[in-house]
Amino acid sequence: MSEMSNLRATVRRQSTPGSLVLLICTALVFGPRVWDYIIGEPWIDNQLMIVENSSHEIIVEDLTYTKEPVHGLRVNTVEADDGDILCSTEHHNSWHGERKRFWRLGAFTGCAPQQESFRVCSRFSVSSGSGRTRLFGPFCSPYMAASEVSDSSSK
Repeated sequence: MSEMSNLRATVRRQSTPGSLVLLICTALVFGPRVWDYIIGEPWIDNQLMIVENSSHEIIVEDLTYTKEPVHGLRVNTVEADDGDILCSTEHHNSWHGERKRFWRLGAFTGCAPQQESFRVCSRFSVSSGSGRTRLFGPFCSPYMAASEVSDSSSK
C-alpha cells in the first residue's frame, strides 16, 4: 500500500504548474520532434533543388536529414505546373544523418528533362529500429521554368 502512496506523491510532484511550464519550454527549445526521438518514431526531412551543371545537364540536388537511422521506400516524381505527374520511380534505401547527393534527372525520376515547366518531388515511407512506420512528404523543388529547360537543352 505504501508503494501506491509513493507513486501518487511522485505524480503530484511532477504535475505541478512549474513542471508543465518546464515541459513546454523544453519542447520549444528542442523542437517538436523531441518526443518522436524519445519514443522511437521515424523522421526524415528532404530538400530538393533543380540545377544545371557546367555540362548543361539538369541535375537534382537532394539533401536528406534524419536524427536516427531509418529505412524504407522513396517515391520520386516529376510534376507539371498543373499538378499532373509526368513520371515517377521508386527507390528502397536507408538514411542516417545529413546526406547531400546530386542526381541526373533520369536517375532520380526515371525520365528525361521536360520541355515544359516542372518540379521534382519525393515522398517517403520510412521505418525506424523500433518498428514504427510513418509517411512523409511531398517534399518538392521549386518549378523550373520552361524557358530554362529549353535554354539548357539547346546549349
